[in-house]
Amino acid sequence: MEFHFSEPQTDAERLFGGFYCINAIGRIETGDDARFREFLNKTTPPPRLTVYIDSVGGDVEAAIGIGRLIRDHWFATSVGSYVLDHNQDPFHILPRKHITGICASAATLVYLGGRLRYLPNGSTFGVHQFSFRNPSPDDLGRSQVLSARIASYVHDMGVSTGFLELSSATASTEIDAVDEEKLRALKVITDGVTEAEWTVQARNHIMYVRGERDSLFGHHKVMLCYAKGTGFMFWAVIESQGREHELTNFGLVEIVVNGEDTRIDISHRCERQVSGIYTNVLARITEEEARAIAFSESFGVQIRFWNESPVFLGISAVSTEGGKEQLQTFFNTLCMS
Repeated sequence: MEFHFSEPQTDAERLFGGFYCINAIGRIETGDDARFREFLNKTTPPPRLTVYIDSVGGDVEAAIGIGRLIRDHWFATSVGSYVLDHNQDPFHILPRKHITGICASAATLVYLGGRLRYLPNGSTFGVHQFSFRNPSPDDLGRSQVLSARIASYVHDMGVSTGFLELSSATASTEIDAVDEEKLRALKVITDGVTEAEWTVQARNHIMYVRGERDSLFGHHKVMLCYAKGTGFMFWAVIESQGREHELTNFGLVEIVVNGEDTRIDISHRCERQVSGIYTNVLARITEEEARAIAFSESFGVQIRFWNESPVFLGISAVSTEGGKEQLQTFFNTLCMS
């Protein structure tokens, strides 16, 4: 597999930022995961770029390795390739064009590594049974080990196990081109935002229900918390993306509930602190406010310069679908303690 890194080409592009991508093209060979690691070390691409894949597959173990590197580097994935149009004014922003392609067989495992995953119109996503290129009698045991590795990987990438069932239903000599609707149902395609994953956790004498998701605007967590002697708290973890100053200094901080139907002003009772790539927002809330969050359809946090500002930073309301039982049980149990 060949890897090509594209970065800003003009002063205007460097000024505006972005304009980065990686094209991963061709058959996946044994050891390509190590070569991809070396490629990343040499080019040092920034996080949040997109890896475009145009490949009919190849070595499964190398594909898993490439996919994990994509996930570790916070990249998104798409199908096809993304190239410069050089027939333009070199002093301004150069148009890019997408060329449709195919992502099939083991290449689909590379694709699953993306934190956000796209399938442009005209490109093909195809699956079939994973198998060894040159099978031998010893491959039966290896196949069982590899199947377990694939299943573990698919789970780690947040994709439904139905993806494996879909793949195993097609002979290794054929390719099943899967439609977008089915891929979305299996959580293979995410587009610009993933579904929130809800969990109940405890840490440092604090219990909390956490909703976590990734999006074009960063990796975010919203939490309804409880600590003995303190009571209920709201906690948000926001990927700063270079906006640490604004996130910690803008004057208005509001919890938004049910979209933006209800706003809870926590400007003068919240603590804001930068930790690595994240900005944390933590505030004590009343039992009534906790109830509103626990029984909501969605909640998030907006940080703005002032109340008339047309745009905000923070976390747009996260759907509580998938977390309602945890949130409501958490509240009902602790509000009586």
